[in-house]
Amino acid sequence: MRAWVAPRYGPPEVLRLRELPDPAPGPGQALVRVRAIGLNFADCAARLGVYPRVPQAPFVPGMEVSGEVAALGEGVAGPQVGTPVAAVPIFGGHAELVAVDARFLRPLPPGIDFVAGAAVAVTGLTADHALFTVGRLRAGERIAITAAAGGVGTIAVQMAAAAGARVLAVASSPAKRELAASLGAHETTGYEGYRSALADGVDVVADAVGGALFRPGWKALRPDGRYVLYGFAAALGPGRVRYLHAALELLRMGALLPSALVQATRSLSGFNLSLVPHLAGELQARFARVEGMLAAGALRPVVGAVFPFARLPEAHAFLQSRASTGKIVVTL
Repeated sequence: MRAWVAPRYGPPEVLRLRELPDPAPGPGQALVRVRAIGLNFADCAARLGVYPRVPQAPFVPGMEVSGEVAALGEGVAGPQVGTPVAAVPIFGGHAELVAVDARFLRPLPPGIDFVAGAAVAVTGLTADHALFTVGRLRAGERIAITAAAGGVGTIAVQMAAAAGARVLAVASSPAKRELAASLGAHETTGYEGYRSALADGVDVVADAVGGALFRPGWKALRPDGRYVLYGFAAALGPGRVRYLHAALELLRMGALLPSALVQATRSLSGFNLSLVPHLAGELQARFARVEGMLAAGALRPVVGAVFPFARLPEAHAFLQSRASTGKIVVTL
């Protein structure tokens, strides 16, 4: 099979297209013939060597794919061979074939093609977990969503609006803010206007950026406010990790005394779904909710760009440039 290998950690241009042996599914696994790859910021972090539990180089990145079940390992009863699925291997997905823990794949709903299927699994589950499990978002509350025009952000805006919340979408350009508004955001702002947009307070902040954005968002939380941090995009530059900049952004986040949370009546939570495999059953149930919204027309994946497999490093560079909107998908 062909696979994009990172022979060392580094910028997008380190990726090399190589011929590798076809993988075989082990016990509890399914082999997926990949038809589309959903790019995530986590893939950029893995390529740079700064993602949790990233394999030693050389390795094949790739968190999210869609395709067809090609074979089943010992102890796996389904989905049957030939079934279109969305799958989350965490690593190894930038290839024509990938072996995936059967707990982390799900048949694609009718009417969802491979491109859309590669755009909703990670984004949908992350948005759902951030808003409703960790953020406990309720109808009538006001929520600020950073990176609102990105892969997770575009799904989160739609989910929050559908749940009856008032959505403040934060995005870097007028075009991105217009996209967020078209998805249901009631208010939009750029990062330069973030502080003033928070003046009336918020009940929830869903933040994928971190850094200097944290303190104004934290201070704007109302009583019983919830701050959900699920990324630190502020640390990544267009090609590499900006270590000095990342250190400065961490300093700008400041420090919190646990005892202060009691009197402030606010909570701070962070998560990374790739680190909680024991929640696989619960995540399957959550994805059923995402599927229901897709079927009802209440949710649509936003695919901002599609690249062919031969240009996958360009797709990485485009995502890391911050110029993209929605989800970037690579097709095979």
